[in-house]
Amino acid sequence: MKFTLRQVEVFLAVADCLHFGRAAERLHISQPTVSQEVARLERAVGLALLDRSRRTVALTPAGSVMASEGRLLLDQAGSLIGKVLLHEESRMNTARLVASPSVVNRLLPAVISQAETDLPTLKIDDISVETGAVSSTLTAEVADIGLGRFLDDLPGFRTETIADEPVYVVISRGHPAAGLPAVALRDLQDVPLLLWPREQHPRYYDFILAMCADRGLEPHVLMSPPRIVGSRLYLLSQGRAFSLVPGSTTGHLSGDVVAVPLQERATLPLEMQWRSDDRRPQLLALRDLIRAKGAELADRTRVGETAPTTP
Repeated sequence: MKFTLRQVEVFLAVADCLHFGRAAERLHISQPTVSQEVARLERAVGLALLDRSRRTVALTPAGSVMASEGRLLLDQAGSLIGKVLLHEESRMNTARLVASPSVVNRLLPAVISQAETDLPTLKIDDISVETGAVSSTLTAEVADIGLGRFLDDLPGFRTETIADEPVYVVISRGHPAAGLPAVALRDLQDVPLLLWPREQHPRYYDFILAMCADRGLEPHVLMSPPRIVGSRLYLLSQGRAFSLVPGSTTGHLSGDVVAVPLQERATLPLEMQWRSDDRRPQLLALRDLIRAKGAELADRTRVGETAPTTP
């Protein structure tokens, strides 16, 4: 039995559209070519995959199995090519890092700076993405390492927590809580919580709201663009909202706001994600370096909890 991945791809287009003409349009090939490729696949397996006895096209029981297993086969083929390309000469000494905003603020510069000394032959390309987009970009961009929070479960990838960063309240310097050594969330009932929309990163969003509820606060959420420390920072400086951020973000605030530790401590995980079978020596060394810098970051932000933090 011999068939090609192209025949499977064409069959899947027909299975999705249940129409030869629309499948041809999707694949940018002629309808006769679609019919020929599907017929060749059926001859290879010795079974009818499509029921053409009606005016509409339908999958046979064998066709339903071919559709589900064929998608897995194409996914595996794509993964195979990605793994092979890792060993292209230009990739052996190149690392592509995908990082969320708070990672770009502190951890990533520390990693790249140290790598210049420890791994001088390694070229690091960094890709900055919005909160919630690390894992999808890691796979779409065929990158090597993702750094962010609450990363998605990806088949063929490993995820490791490299630091637990304390959560800070960011609030206007004029708010009564700004001068306290620590603030209780339940004392912020009078101020909305500035937070990006839930659909941007559901797990992170739910974690923040659950953390508030556990500490006696059911906040009114004021929707923000993707980066809270950005174009809507004026809402914080004017006392019209507060925000909850990891310690690595606190050094990038304006002088009109202050970051105060939580009275009831909470932490946010900082995670690293990479292909589980990526054993390139330079990438192994880079992951070790990231772990070390992540531990240093966690130590520094823990120390910072002892007093209000200013830029």
